[in-house]
Amino acid sequence: MLIELWPIDRLIPYDKNPRLNDDAEDAVARSIQEFGFRQPIVVDVAGVVIIGHTRLKAARKLGLTEVPVH
Repeated sequence: MLIELWPIDRLIPYDKNPRLNDDAEDAVARSIQEFGFRQPIVVDVAGVVIIGHTRLKAARKLGLTEVPVH
């Protein structure tokens, strides 16, 4: 599995993401602060997020400039 650090602005949220879990954003942000990223954000070749929308939102909330991507 190839995991790279990408600039956070390179990632594009999938506009048809069916999950509405904005309530989890704060909890995920706290988890990232305490434990770091335990799973990368999964993107397609264009940089569109397939898995990890809440992780991306939490990372932005924390002011991170790079995130791990697979």
